[in-house]
Order: sequence, then C-alpha cells, then structure tokens
Amino acid sequence: MMKLPGMSLLSILLTAVFSLCFVAPELATASPAPTASKVSKPAARKVSRKKRSRRSKCSPAARAAGKRQAIDLIRTQSPELCRLTGIKMAPGDSIINTSEILQSDGELTDVQAGENLPYEEGEIIAELEQEDDVTPDLEAFRSLWLTMIDEKDGGAASEGALPKQKLADLVMEWLGTRYHFGGMARTGIDCSAFTQMLFSSALNVTLPRTSVAQATLGQSVGRRSDLQFGDLVFFRTRSRRGISHVGMYLGDNLFAHSSSRYGVTISSLESTYYSKRLVAARRIGDEDIARMAGSAQTSNVN
Repeated sequence: MMKLPGMSLLSILLTAVFSLCFVAPELATASPAPTASKVSKPAARKVSRKKRSRRSKCSPAARAAGKRQAIDLIRTQSPELCRLTGIKMAPGDSIINTSEILQSDGELTDVQAGENLPYEEGEIIAELEQEDDVTPDLEAFRSLWLTMIDEKDGGAASEGALPKQKLADLVMEWLGTRYHFGGMARTGIDCSAFTQMLFSSALNVTLPRTSVAQATLGQSVGRRSDLQFGDLVFFRTRSRRGISHVGMYLGDNLFAHSSSRYGVTISSLESTYYSKRLVAARRIGDEDIARMAGSAQTSNVN
C-alpha cells in the first residue's frame, strides 16, 4: 500500500525530466521561425522598391538635358519643325555640336533601367559608357527657351488626316516629362503610352498600348527616305527581343519619343544608336484613322 504513492511520485519526476530534456529544446528551435518570417518581408519589400526605382529612373537633370537636346536638334536639323514649334533656326555659324548628340544618344543600360521587366517595353540594351558630368540649370533653360520662341505661323498645317501643328504642339508641351515604365500620365510615361497619347489627343483615336501591337497598324514604310511626319518608327533596343521601343517621326530624320534616358525628347535617326536599331516604320493613313475612330464609336454604343 505504501509503494504506490512512491511509484507515482517517481513517475511524475521522470516525466518532468523527460519533458525538460526533449520537449523544451524542440520548442526552442521552433520559436525563431516567426522572427525569420518578419525579417524576410521587409527584405522583399526593399528589393521590390529597388527594382521599381531602377525601372523609373529619369532625373530632373537628365530630363533638362533631353529638352536641350530636342531644341538643339530642331534648331539645326529642321526648318519645318522650327516653323511648327516657333523655334528660331540656328545660324550657319552655330557652335551647337550635333555630332556629339548623334554619337551619345541612346537608352539606359540593363543596370540603370532594370533588366527584369514584365513585358517588352523597357528599352534595355547593352552598356552605354557615355556619361554627362554637367547638370543643366533648369531656370537657365527656361530663359533660353523663351528667347528662342518666335511668332508662329497662323496656318493649320496638316499631313493628310494628321494635324501636324496639333501634334507638334503636344510634343513641345510634353517635352521633359519623366520616363516611367508603365506610366500613362504627365508624372511619368513610357514610349508606347506617349505615342498613344499623341494620337488620342490630336485625332481622338486610341492606339494599342504596347509598341509590338502598334507595329501591326497601318502600312509599312520600307525606306527611311520615304518617312513622313506622323509615321511611327520602331526599334529593337533589347537583346534577344523583337520590337521594344516606338516614337513618332517628325521629319528631317528627327523623331519624338519617351526615352528611358531623358524622358520625352527628340532624337535623330542618324544617331549611331537609333540608326542601328531601327527595325520598322508604319504609316497610319486616313483610312486607318477613320476605321479606328469608327471602331471606337461602335464600342461605345455597345
């Protein structure tokens, strides 16, 4: 009768020792898991923010440089665009170095613009070594712009159904807008959204959202010498990809686009970079515009 309580006490002690030796270590090793989970989430958010910042990198200094490039190219390359935009043509003894612009123009590198983009629009290419160590003064640029404005022609210039004056005005209004992949607003816009905005604002027609889809519209323009104002020009700017960049042709080998390097600017097809990567051009004619406008009206009715 007296042994049972003793055995019961011994059993209790053995159970307690077993719990301390085997169960407690398991709990100790399992407990850090929540802490690891808490650490991993901020780390993932940090990586995500880093990728997003790469993707939309386009500093105010770069955008100001893009504005200056656009105006310099217009002043030296195109009397017609000077007439449309009200910019004075540069004199023959101008010291503007357009050859330097043509050699250095281009898109951002993989590291600068972000290499893991979800679809074809990113204008990502091999390394560009060109660097600009001069930060333009935005206020000085504003003063320069005002001194170059001349009285515009009163006529409403057009190319077929394309209102050239309206399109030229839009390009100048958006000049210097930040490049942002996936952006569709004045706070940031990518290349295909920029061409989409031009046609929507000037012609009330909606182009497809990507450069690849836009390259299926209209009629092909086979030779560069046949390009006209308003034609869409397409580029292959990323290795192992097809069309990845689009702009609108302005004449005199100049085109407007949203560049990942400068934001909305004007570049030349004679630049080494764009000349090598031009792969297609399409002309959206009167019939195409009428058809797209008709399709839009039908969709609204339905």
